[in-house]
Amino acid sequence: MARQDFYIKKLLQDRARFADLYNAEIFHGKQILKAELLSPVSLESGIVITDRNGRRQTIQRRRDIAMKASLGACFIAACCEAQGEVHYGMPVRVLTYDALDYTEQLTDIQKEHRKKKDLTKSPEFLSGITRQDKLVPILTLVLYCGKNPWDGPKSLSDMLDLSGPRECIPDLLAALPDYRINLVDIRNIKNLEHYKTGLQQVFGMLKYSTDKSNFYNYIASNHDQICQLDDDALTAVMGLLGENRRLMRLLAAPGREEEYTMCKAIDDLIADGKKEGELRMASLISILLKENRLDLIAQITGNESLRRQLFQHYHL
Repeated sequence: MARQDFYIKKLLQDRARFADLYNAEIFHGKQILKAELLSPVSLESGIVITDRNGRRQTIQRRRDIAMKASLGACFIAACCEAQGEVHYGMPVRVLTYDALDYTEQLTDIQKEHRKKKDLTKSPEFLSGITRQDKLVPILTLVLYCGKNPWDGPKSLSDMLDLSGPRECIPDLLAALPDYRINLVDIRNIKNLEHYKTGLQQVFGMLKYSTDKSNFYNYIASNHDQICQLDDDALTAVMGLLGENRRLMRLLAAPGREEEYTMCKAIDDLIADGKKEGELRMASLISILLKENRLDLIAQITGNESLRRQLFQHYHL
């Protein structure tokens, strides 16, 4: 699964695709983030804590991808965590990342005030900042590319043990601070049309890959757009699909007499789909002939819904 994370991180290091992800999932397709206004920031964050005995402990975390985005007069720190498997502690993990980033910002502001020696009021001395000081918003997306549906917690409250007296639970939940993660499950994306870069085709292929018929139909109907994907996107989609044989041929293509292109790889996938579809159809007809269901044989040639039902019924 570490390899899947690698492909996702490689894909989203491109600023245009990173902006596209946030525009599609956070801003519902509105083109708010601009690639040219994104700048990479440090992936490392950490703080040093001193306990009562004077011993120091360092807490450090490393993000997968992090960018600083300019939104007019304000900024936002947009971060992404790539997941190939379900992480049952993800809300706490994201909470820790975000808290460390906010703490670092606060510490930097405090250091700047100490240099300037411009804190004049008692509350300012106590906190090390003024009431006018503001933090850059941190917005983390969890991009999940696993084959199984996400069955992990999506918020801190999902992880809490709330087995106490029932009458106290509503009040407890109302008072407890919650922390919700922004989860993007690639295989369950609802609005692919919100994506304006090659992520639409990459995520589309992954979304439909769990159903072979839908998968081959998708790549056939999006053949030209898929063939125009750049090298990083092509490599990522083949790796994430588990098409390792075609991936290796793609990686080995440069310098060869007969270059194996993405269009050839896609054409091969479509051909495989047609061949597999023909074999499934032949198997189904053979079964129906044995059961003397000539009426069904006549119907399945023009009824796709019926074909699917029978494929499922006969486990084809």
